[in-house]
Amino acid sequence: MKRFASIILTLLAINCFAQKLEIITVGKSKITTTLLDSVSKKKLLKQFNGKQDNSIRKKWTARTFQLSDNKILIEFYDQQAILIESLEDLKALDQVRFVKNVIWNLKKNISYKIELTFEEGKEKIQLEKPKALTQYRSDMPEWYDFEVYELSTGQILFLDKSQNHQSSTIYPDLKTLASENATIEEQVYGFEDEKYLMRLLASGDRLPDYDVEYHLIYPEYLEDIIKSHKLNIIEHKVYVSEFFGNLYKSERGYYILVDEIDQKNGAGDRMQILSLRIYDSIEQLKQEEKRYRKYKNKPFKSEHFYREISDEYEQRFPEYVPQLIDKLPSILNFDKEQLSIDSIGMDLVDEAIKWNGTNYKLFDRWFPSVLAYYGDCYIKEKKDGVWTAIYNSEGKVWIPIVKLKDGSTAWDWIEFYKSLYEGPIPIRWAGDWEGDTKKFLKLHNEEKK
Repeated sequence: MKRFASIILTLLAINCFAQKLEIITVGKSKITTTLLDSVSKKKLLKQFNGKQDNSIRKKWTARTFQLSDNKILIEFYDQQAILIESLEDLKALDQVRFVKNVIWNLKKNISYKIELTFEEGKEKIQLEKPKALTQYRSDMPEWYDFEVYELSTGQILFLDKSQNHQSSTIYPDLKTLASENATIEEQVYGFEDEKYLMRLLASGDRLPDYDVEYHLIYPEYLEDIIKSHKLNIIEHKVYVSEFFGNLYKSERGYYILVDEIDQKNGAGDRMQILSLRIYDSIEQLKQEEKRYRKYKNKPFKSEHFYREISDEYEQRFPEYVPQLIDKLPSILNFDKEQLSIDSIGMDLVDEAIKWNGTNYKLFDRWFPSVLAYYGDCYIKEKKDGVWTAIYNSEGKVWIPIVKLKDGSTAWDWIEFYKSLYEGPIPIRWAGDWEGDTKKFLKLHNEEKK
């Protein structure tokens, strides 16, 4: 009886906070799934005796579990999961690939895509005659060309017409397409000017899909924001940053904190631009106030980005490469037996990084292991190079590198770190796998001579 009550409470808690994701298959069947955070996932696995089943493992996900109530739970690399009602539904999703939207200033939600051949995409266009979204077009059609359509289901069909990479993909929305295509991202989310978001806020738009600490507005927009969001001031002189603000409560239930215009700053006694923060609850604001009080008097610490690696390993980093690679599956959340030192393994690591890449708190944990893994892959696949460490006298740090037979390094250690830190990109790109950067620099130097 206690176990039954516990299960009911678990399900009620999950239903209160879980989010539904409806997936429309190629055949237009609708499959409703439930997205779970890591805490809800663990509760379900425990309450319903989840058993990992590699025979039905969903590709490009961490693990697949069968639950005692015959539901299927798929775990992602970022510890989140999705609950599928049955094995039949899982089979219906065979062509579906789950993805995580990673547009820098938007919420990082879980979505999906359905990859088709170029011919399948063309056939779908001919048969269904979907609406062409002609506002989205390539700036360089001679090199990279595409077409975008809106299907009758509301989904987006992207037809890649590039000469060397013809394909087609169905996305549930433009955001998911934009997350995987820089050209579309610029066209969908590129701002008309610096005041674009200010005008939206002034019109009453809360910008709910934006995942930023704060928005910047000019004082001239404040009156319209107060009016359109139906704000009433409830507290003065609130600190969550070095400048204090006024706290408003909207009649719609949320809270907005805006910098007070008349206060001393670097430009005088009146703020030229204001920070605007939006909170779902007063508890969120209190947490921000607590965080600010904790860190406001701590001095800013700047250090070389290889400082932690240097302090930990010094010139002995090559000795620790095998151990660091062994840590990679646990840090990026996939099974150890899946990892191989080859092209297939690199694809897996790239996918896991993409799911974890926007978790900046985790970066310092996985970067040394990814560095070690990429170096070993390079040495094995290219059959060139040895691990060593060089001393950077300017930063006073030891930097691990792979030195090639010709005396050059396999990759630029600055670009490798910077590229992976700034956004989840394939490690081959970060590490100049094809040597395009090296070839360019060599030609450039020869031209200078």
